[in-house]
Amino acid sequence: MVSAINRGIRALRVWGVVYGVFFSDALVYPANAFTWLMTDAVPAVIMPLIWLSAFNGRAQINGYSPSHIVIYYIVVLFLSCAVESHIMWEIASDVKLGKFTAYLTRPYSYMAYCGASNLSWRLVRSLAFIPLFAGILAMFHRWVTWNPSEYHFGWQFWLAILLGHILSFSISYGLGLIALWVIETQSLFHMYYLPLIIFNGQIAPLSFFPHAVRNVAIFLPFNYTLGFPAQIFVGSLTNSAINMGFAIQIAWIAIALVGGAFLWRGGLRRYTAYGI
Repeated sequence: MVSAINRGIRALRVWGVVYGVFFSDALVYPANAFTWLMTDAVPAVIMPLIWLSAFNGRAQINGYSPSHIVIYYIVVLFLSCAVESHIMWEIASDVKLGKFTAYLTRPYSYMAYCGASNLSWRLVRSLAFIPLFAGILAMFHRWVTWNPSEYHFGWQFWLAILLGHILSFSISYGLGLIALWVIETQSLFHMYYLPLIIFNGQIAPLSFFPHAVRNVAIFLPFNYTLGFPAQIFVGSLTNSAINMGFAIQIAWIAIALVGGAFLWRGGLRRYTAYGI
């Protein structure tokens, strides 16, 4: 029992050091974080303006009031900083530059290593989001009415964020491992971003899409990283829809993890077979 506790303490110390290194590294490149943050901020500023003009005196569109639509996009912006993972670019770079070999000899899993790197960037970007958040609130203060009873801070919202983060990381980690199989991965990554940007909630809530498109997109993983938690927050989903969303999140996480395990095992054999 004592030895198990000591091992656990040593493991925590190791991961504390690893995470500290990643956090320091993220702070070294603030321009990167700022650039990505401003890229994500564009929909949060442009899309509310488009929808506010579309209201044209109407009280609601598809169940959203002007206040709800503004809050929705602000929440999506925050989630894009705190939840969405883009670790596949780093993995592909590690493989292409030969850094991947060194990670195989270290006393922790490569997936955990990537997870620590991803969390450090999420924290830095979330902290950088605070002044931008204040600026966007000031820009849309005329339409933002804060009534806590209209918004949902409960366990469903936070569970959706947690599962959304795990889902985004699992998919991006699996995509990154494709670099063990093929030389050129950038085109594949860009193909992934096309449906992601359309259906993850940054352009519009899923309920705003045509019925036929929505019936397909509701079973795809993209909406369950950003749009789904934001819809819970503004109260636009029923309990049955929320429960179905949790089930879809868990199902896609399982699919992504199984796919990642397959890509890791097969890709590792291919990677070593080329004589590193």
